[in-house]
Parts: sequence; C-alpha cells; structure tokens
Amino acid sequence: MADSSALENSDAMREEILDRMLTRLALSDDSMLENLLSKLLPYCISSLSSESLAVRKKVMEILSHVNKRVKHQREIGLPLSELWKIYMETNAAPMVKNFCIVYIEMSFERLRAEVSVAFLEKANMAPVLLANVSKLPAHHQDIILRIVAMVIGECHSSRIDDEVAAKYRQINGSRDCQIFLEFCVHTILYQPPSQRLLIDWCSIRRDLDDLGGCPAGLSIKQSDRVTGKHPLKGDMLLMRKLGILNVTETMELTPELLYPIYVTACSDCQEPVIKRGEELLKRKASGANLDDPDLMNRLFLLFNGTAGIENIAPESRVNPGNSALRARLMSVFCRSITAANTFPSTLQCIFGCIYGSYASHFACIAIMDQLKLMGPVILSGILRSLDGYSTTESVARDVTDVKTFAFQAIGLLAQRMPQLFRDKIDMAVRLFDALKLEVQSLRLVIQEATNSLAIAYKGAPVVVLKDLEILLLNNSQVEQSEVRFCALRWATSLFDLQHCASRFICMLGAEDSKLDIREMALEGLFPMKDQGRTIGQDLNLKYPELGDMLDYILKQQPKLLNSTEMREEELLFPSKMYVAMIKFLLKCLEADLERDKSIGRTSEFRSSVETMCLLLEHAMAFNGSVELHATASKALITVGSHMQEMIASRYAAKVLWLKQLLGHLDSDTRESAARLLGIACSTLSTSIASVLISELLPSIGGTHKLRFETQHGALCAIGYVTAECMLGRPGISETLFQTTIKCLMDVVKSETATLASVAMQALGHIGLRVSLPPLVHDSGLGTTSNIPLTFATAVGVLKILNEKLTKLLSGDDIKAIQKIVISLGHICMNETSFSLLSIALDLIFSLCRSKVEDILFAAGEALSFLWGGVPVTADVILKSNYTSLSLTSNFLMGDVPLSLSRNDSTEDSEANKECHAMVRDVIIRKLFDVLLYSNRKEERCAGTVWLLSLTMYCGHHPVIQQQLPEIQEAFSHLLGEQNDLTQELASQGMSIVYELGDASMKKNLVNALVSTLTGSGKRKRAVKLVEDSEVFQEGAIGENLSGGKLSTYKELCSLANEMGQPDLIYKFMDLANYQASLNSKRGAAFGFSKIAKQAGDALQPHLRLLIPRLVRYQYDPDKNVQDAMAHIWKSLVEDTKKTIDEHLDLIIDDLLIQCGSRLWRSREASCHALADIIQGRKFNQLTKEIAVWMVLSGLRYGFRSLFRTNPSLAKQSFGYAILCFALTEAIASFAPMMAFLISPEKYPAQE
Repeated sequence: MADSSALENSDAMREEILDRMLTRLALSDDSMLENLLSKLLPYCISSLSSESLAVRKKVMEILSHVNKRVKHQREIGLPLSELWKIYMETNAAPMVKNFCIVYIEMSFERLRAEVSVAFLEKANMAPVLLANVSKLPAHHQDIILRIVAMVIGECHSSRIDDEVAAKYRQINGSRDCQIFLEFCVHTILYQPPSQRLLIDWCSIRRDLDDLGGCPAGLSIKQSDRVTGKHPLKGDMLLMRKLGILNVTETMELTPELLYPIYVTACSDCQEPVIKRGEELLKRKASGANLDDPDLMNRLFLLFNGTAGIENIAPESRVNPGNSALRARLMSVFCRSITAANTFPSTLQCIFGCIYGSYASHFACIAIMDQLKLMGPVILSGILRSLDGYSTTESVARDVTDVKTFAFQAIGLLAQRMPQLFRDKIDMAVRLFDALKLEVQSLRLVIQEATNSLAIAYKGAPVVVLKDLEILLLNNSQVEQSEVRFCALRWATSLFDLQHCASRFICMLGAEDSKLDIREMALEGLFPMKDQGRTIGQDLNLKYPELGDMLDYILKQQPKLLNSTEMREEELLFPSKMYVAMIKFLLKCLEADLERDKSIGRTSEFRSSVETMCLLLEHAMAFNGSVELHATASKALITVGSHMQEMIASRYAAKVLWLKQLLGHLDSDTRESAARLLGIACSTLSTSIASVLISELLPSIGGTHKLRFETQHGALCAIGYVTAECMLGRPGISETLFQTTIKCLMDVVKSETATLASVAMQALGHIGLRVSLPPLVHDSGLGTTSNIPLTFATAVGVLKILNEKLTKLLSGDDIKAIQKIVISLGHICMNETSFSLLSIALDLIFSLCRSKVEDILFAAGEALSFLWGGVPVTADVILKSNYTSLSLTSNFLMGDVPLSLSRNDSTEDSEANKECHAMVRDVIIRKLFDVLLYSNRKEERCAGTVWLLSLTMYCGHHPVIQQQLPEIQEAFSHLLGEQNDLTQELASQGMSIVYELGDASMKKNLVNALVSTLTGSGKRKRAVKLVEDSEVFQEGAIGENLSGGKLSTYKELCSLANEMGQPDLIYKFMDLANYQASLNSKRGAAFGFSKIAKQAGDALQPHLRLLIPRLVRYQYDPDKNVQDAMAHIWKSLVEDTKKTIDEHLDLIIDDLLIQCGSRLWRSREASCHALADIIQGRKFNQLTKEIAVWMVLSGLRYGFRSLFRTNPSLAKQSFGYAILCFALTEAIASFAPMMAFLISPEKYPAQE
C-alpha cells in the first residue's frame, strides 16, 4: 500500500510539473523556446514510462504544442544528446524509444551544416548512432541509417576528418558494419524517377507485375528504406552518394566488401559519382578476389535481381540492375571461375543477355555516336522481326510481347534518330497499316509509336510532306477510330494553321463520331479558347488566305463550281463538316481583310468571294441540317457586310432562290434570306423592287391563311426590302409605301403576338431609314382602331396601334415583347412628331413593373434609340448579323464594353433635334423623379436597367455628360437595394460613370464610395412608403402572429398594433435602414473593385479608413457581405499579411470599439476578426498601449457579450476573452482566476 501511495504521489507530482511546463511553454516566446525545450523535451518523453494515463495525456498535449510551435521554425534546435542518452537506456520503455527516435530525427534535420558547432555535433554524433544499430528494431534501424546518410551527405561529400573517420572504423567487422554497407549500396543504386527513366526505361516496361515502379537494382521495400517519406533528388542525392564513397574509403575495409559499392557507383547517372567510383574502384578495390563466393552472389543479385521468384513477397522482389551496371558486371563475370560455376545465376545471366526484352530498347539509353552506327542495323532487325509474324499470330502472348517491344523501339528511335525516317514515308505507311490490321490489344502501343513518329517528319523535304498529305487524307476517313485519331494528330502537329491540306483534314474530323477526334479537329481549326475574339485581338494566329483554302477544297470537291439550282442538289459534304468549314472560311476572310483593307477591290479576292458564295449556296441543299442552313445563310450576310456591292449584284439575279428560303423551317435562315433580299434591292430598279414588294404583300394579308414560316419570312423580307427602297434614291411610290405600312399594321392588329412582333420589327426596320408616314384617306381604308379616316385625316402609325401594342406588351410572350419594344426605338429614330414619340415612351414606360430581365434590357435599348447617339447605324442593323445592343454588349457576363459608347453613332438630323431634346427631358424626369426613387422595387430595378443602358450606349452624348453627377448619385442610392440585379447593375453603373467622368468626377466618385464603405456617407434620399411598399424580403424576419408573411409596410404596422406597441414600427424601420446600409456596402464593393483597378494612387489616402473596416466586414455573419468585401480586398491589397501588419493598430482599435457595438453582427464579426488576428502573434508585436486597451476592453465587452442571446456570439466572445487573459498574463498573473470567473459552467448562457 505504501509503494502504491508513493507511486500515486509521484505521478501526481509529475503531472503537476508537466502542467507547469505546459503553462511555461504557452507563455514563452520563440527566442526562449530552444533553451526551454532542452529541459522540457527529455523530461516529457521520459515521463511516458509512467503508467498514469493522466501523465501520458499531459505529455501528449505538451508534445502536440511543441510540434505546432517548431513545425515551421527550423532554426529552433532540439536536445540531441539528451534524447540519445534516454534512447540508449537499457530500461527505457518502448513508447519512450519510439518518441525519442522521432525527435532525434527532427533534431538532426535542424542542425545546420553551415554552422560550425552544429557541423561538428552532427559529424561526431552520426558514427555513434551506428554502434549497435543491428540490435535495434527494423523500423528504428531504417531511421538511424537515413539520419547517418543525411549527415554523411551534408558533412563529408568533399572530405572527412580523421577523428570522425576513426569513429566509423570502430564498427568494422561487426554486424553493424554489414548493415551499414548494405544500406550504402542501396543508396547508390537509388535513382529519382526522372533519372530512372533515362537510365533504365526497359526495366520499367518489362515487368508485367509493375515491379519496375522502383529503381533498378532495388525492391520497393529497399527503395522506401532509402528515401523514407520523401523521394531523394537533385543535389541532396548527389552529396549523399559522394559522402558514402568518402566514408567507406576511410573505413579501411577489405576490397571484397567495397567492390559492390564502387562498381555500382561507376554505373550511376551523375558524372561526379561515376568519376569518384572509378577512381576508388581502381585504387581501393582492384585487388578484390573475383572468385570469392559471397562477392559473386552479391554481384549476381545486382545483375539478376529476384523479380522472377514467385515465393518472395512483391514488395521485397529486387529488380535487375540497370543496363550500364549489368554490362560492367558481365565483364567481371567473364573473369571469374566462381561466377561460371554458380548455378542457376549464371544461366539466368546468359538468357537475360540474349533474350531479355530490354535488349530491343537500348535505343533509349545509347549515346548518339553509337546510336548513329547501330540505329539503322537495329531498325532493320526490328522490321525483320515484325515481318516474321502475320497479323493472325498476334493472339499469342509471346508474339504480342515481341511486337509490343518492336513498336516501342520504333517510337524511341523516331524520337532520337528522326533522320532514319525523314526522307521517305515507308515507316508512316507501315504504322498506319498496322493500326488498321493488328489486333485491338496492340493498337494503343502502335498509336503511341505512330504519334512519336510524327516528330521525325518535322522539317522533312517538300516531296515527302506532299506524300504525307495524301497518306493522312486517306487515313482520316477509314473505319478504325485509332487511325483517324493519329491522322488528325499528325495533321495538327506537323503543319501550322496556314496549311490548307491539314485544315481540310480537321474539317473532316469535325463530323467524326468520336468526341475526342471532334474536339481535336475543332481545336485545330479554332485554336483560340475564346472564339468570340476577333483576329485583331490575337495577332499570333495566321490563317491561310481565303483563295488558297478554297482552291484546296475545290480540288477535293470540284462539284462546288456547278451553279445549278442549289435547293435541289445533294449535299456535297456532311453537315457538321460543312459547318466547321464555313466558320473557318469566315476566319480566313476576316484575316485577309485585316491584313489588307484594300484587298476587297482586287479581282483575285473578289473571285475567291464568288467561289465562297457558291460553296455557301451549295450548303443550302435540302438534306442539310438546320444548323448548316442557319450557319451558311448568316455567313452570306457576313460576306455581304464586307462586300455589299458585290453581294447585292450577285443576289439581285437570285431573287427567286432567296424567296424560296423565306419559307424555311429555321427562323434564323428565314431572317438571313430576308436580309439578303434587302441587300440585293440596292441594285434592283425601282420597278422591280416594287413588283417584289407587291408579290410579298399577299403572303401576309390574304384571306387564306398561309404557313407560319411563310408569313414570318414574308414579313421580315418586306421590312428589309422596303427599308432599302427608301434609301437615298427615287423610292417606291407613295401609294405602295402606304399600302405596305397598312398591311404591316393589319398584321399587328389581327395576328398573334409572334407575328405581330415580327410585323413591328419590319416597321422598325423601315423606320430606321425614313419616318413612317401618317395614313391618309383612301377608299380602301375604312376605319382603323375606331378612328374614322377621311380625306383630311392623317393619323400616325403609333397612334393607330397604341391600343393593340398596349395589349401585346402586357402579354406573356417575352420574345415578342422584346421585338416590339426594340422596334419602337427603331421607329422613333427618324420620327419628328413629339406626340408620337410620347406614345412610344408611354408604351416603353408601361413595362417598368416587369420582372423579366430580358424585357427590361430591351426597353433600355429602345430608350437609347429614342435618346439618340447610339453606337450603331442603320446599315449595321439592316446589313449585318446584328441582333440587338444588349446581346452584342453582353454587359451582364463580364466587363462592360465601354468602347460601345465611343463608336461612331447615328447623328440626329436638324429636323428632329428639338423633338428629341424634349424626349430626353421626359426620360430624365421619368427616371429621376419616378422610377429610381420609387417605393416599388420593380420600378427601381427597371429604372436602374434603363439608366445603365443610357449611360453605356449613349454615354458620350452631351446631355448624359451633363447628368453624370445625378447619375452617380442615383447609382450610389441603388447600391443598397435588396434586389441582386439592381445592386449589381448599380455597381456596374458606378464603374461606367467613373470611366466617362472627368478628373473631378472621378475624385468625387471615389470619395463617395469610400464614404459608403466606411459608413460616413451622406444620408440617402428619402423614399416615401405606401401600404404595399416592401420593407424586408419575404421570410427575412419570420412570420406574424397568425402565420402570415411579414414584408410590407402595412404588415409591419399591423403587427406593431397587434402587439400593443405602435412604436415598434420605428424599430422595424431602423432595422431596415441598417440592412440597406449593409447592402450598400456590398454593392459598393463590387463597383469599387472595378474602379480600384483604374483609380490607382487616388485610393492611397483612403486606405487608413478602408482597411480596418474591410477586415471586419470579411467576418460578417452574412455570407454575401463577406464575399463582396473579399472581392474589394483582393482589388486593393496585394500582400494581405503585410497590409494587416502595417495597419495593425488601426485594425485593433476599430475591432475593440465594435466589440461593444449595439449591433450583434458587428460584435460577432469583431470577435471572429480579433481571434484570427491576435492568435499566433508575438506579444512584442503589440504596443503596450494596445495590449492594455485590449485587456480592459476585452474584459468589459467580453463579459457584456457573453450574455447575449446569440449562441454563436457567446462562443466567439468567450474565445476572445481567453485570448485577452492570455495576453494579460504577461503583465499580471491573474488569468486563471478570471478564466474561472467567466467559465461557461459557472455562468450558463441566458435565455
């Protein structure tokens, strides 16, 4: 009992000592840590021998803390000698030994060789470790040996002192010496993976059980023993090998023991090792007895390995040595009688030399001089071996292996000796044929060899390349996918983008059934990842000339020159190939025009364009796909946008053909045909154009209903043709013009929304050229929209259609509404009647409560046309593949293309300047007096979209320039919107305003955004609330007493009254205002991040204000706020750690103040931020004043925060309080008492 009690007292005392050590460890800074560890670490590890679980747990806690502290601070040393003494104690517990060996290894790694004291300590300690190493457990042996090898490499790679050498000689003749020498051989045999591939590629490929995954001459287990956790490579491995050679030289061992080490070194991949190994082999081991059985057995093991012995575990099977080593060993065996009589090792050696698979792969390792002599002979031998087997014999395993090695050898020879193959294509033909004929199991190997062979033909003679073109073209269309893949790979790797034949092969591959082949083909045609970029943006891409590419395509398909009725012809190429071909030809066309702006006037280029038109017309054959027809027809428009006169004259003679396409099933094709008709009309006489319009009108206004496609195509054509006929020449007759307008109006009034929108689009296209005339008295007019038309009556088109358009715009056909709204903008471009413009404005403004984004963007585009100064002309809209400003700019998907606002724009005529000035006033009043500050979020969203559209599309208009301050204020106000779209567009609007403004405007904008982010901005403009004004998003603050929603002003007032607290509504509004301020900061962050890229030095004075708040906002409970602030942080700050260190005092001041904020989210964010910023910092990084203020504030606000109702806040506050007390302990030791006072168990969280 007395002994038991004494043991318990001892354990308790030890635990108390360890506890004090832990406290001291926690309070010590890094400068004192090394001295502390010299006493603490041996005592802790020795304490592991205690049977007390509490003591062991405390030790583990201390060691865990030590590991964290020293992990990334390698300058902190560990007590090596003390740990080794504990390890060598005879009565040391296994657990103590295990931990000792770990920290011994760590201590050696921390002794820097460049420090003389550490150098001597390491050098003298290493041989001590080797003594009795044979008696240690196997895993401890491995660690000790790796430590010794590390020290040898660091300390003895160039020389070794006599004193140290004497210590190594003390283990001679012992089992310890045998283990050490064996490890030395393994270390010299080890090669890193990159060198391993160069030395013995064949041994890796030979072993079917993947035993070649470790270096030649070693097993997986031996390799792991040498490397430990991390592979050895580079200079570290070189130094170890040289050190081992120096140490073994001074150990005065027998030549038989040294011979395997030195002969292995002679076959290394690094020149210093080889040179040193050969020197020592001659000087120290030349007298070795080559008839010594033990020596021969060791050498045979290096030569043969044990990989073929089945009763050995896979990880213990030793691979044969590399080819260089085996060649050297063969010369040794030839001088030994014992070697000749060693069975079965000698037999294995002979068979390995004659029949080994590696023999066919020495091409990988032979020096070039030898390879030049032997290469042709080897290649002929390989080909003879392949000729000796038929394709039907490939099923046999041995035949398959032989063919595998043969094809691999061809691939290696092609890489190292391309001149063997470059002058003729025989080998290419052979491999492509083998891909077709050999069994499936061989095709992957042949495919790799074929791809390697492609490199050999780089820079081949022109005649050879021409033959290769034919070979690749033929093989790109065969049945086997592997052959097609290789043909395409050769085409893309051998030839550049300007090579016509290879690009045609890519076109063939674009319709392949295999996805990888299709993707490679498209990459070969369109190398740019972003295919939306123009040629001018990537000058490195050089496309072939259009004429050359077309000539090659015509050579492959001469029928393209046949100019028969295209709609009745068979398709000349597969549809997907045709699509890729057309897109590539357009790239060639644009590249030609980019290189030479005047090339369009040359007869040669015009002839190429004529040929391209023929190709596109053939693509419109009946059995082509819809995608092909759409692509081809749009391509014709693209050509027409560059060569208008030529295309107009060509298709003026093909009007009937184009009229057939007006009834096509695809809408894009119909519209492209209609555009082409409009372009063609520029060269038609007025009479012919009038006849064409007259022929089209019955298709839209007859008594019998036609197919929808026919009506749609006719409507599109009427718009484009009539618009072209009204341009700068004697146009069609007034009567026909009014009849056309009336027919289009009738379609709007009587047809479905889809056709009505197309009719409005046609009216808009006409309006781009000329103001739509009022309808005058005509005997056939009767009444329209309940307005009697008499001889003296003249009524505008928009006035007549107002009621119908209002109905259509209130419908649910989004695409139809988009077309109608944009057409209103087009119609009003040349309109001079303010009353009609007012109708258009009212129709557009009626969409202000729409929740469909596309409709709002379309309305914004229409308002831009009404405003004037848009960056497009009528020709761009009518004679190119233009769709709309919003789709062209795509401002929601990336950076806003401000260049749009700088382009040449349509100019207002003198007649409508005054009228459009009035329109601008109406738009400004509507936006700023009604929509942007409306109490309805939908109207604010619409106002934001429209203001952004005007700013972007008309930003350089004088009136917009004058309104920039008001626009900036509006966008700043909208940053606080709950609606994500409104907020994001407002932030983008801020960046546009910054770009458009002058220096003063830019300065004011930066100041305003900084004020918003720091919370010192001016008061927002008041918004009047009505009953249905949404104050909170639905579900943001729960439900009312009866389970209903709480979001509108009326619902909040009702709840306040039900609870008998009418003043509660003010608290709700205060909460709503705070939420809006958070949203403002989030929105400002996105806008600010874009401006920050441009503002540069202008932001430097504001960093002292911004940095502390940005740090706190990144810990806000709202994930959206976190993301927004992180976004701006990345824009402002390049080095986060450096910035926080520079502004540490300001950051901590702000966080401490916010710890006592009345807002729980500020308190929680501050606790999170403080916990992160303080932790891990040294006390001397914080000034005395800051530390004291932190303690006092932490005590005050920590206690206050602990009893808040938010559980997560209480948890973070408690953690912050503990951090404060830990800092306080450095000043006065009352932390334990205070920590006890605030412990959660004593003061549970209040409900």
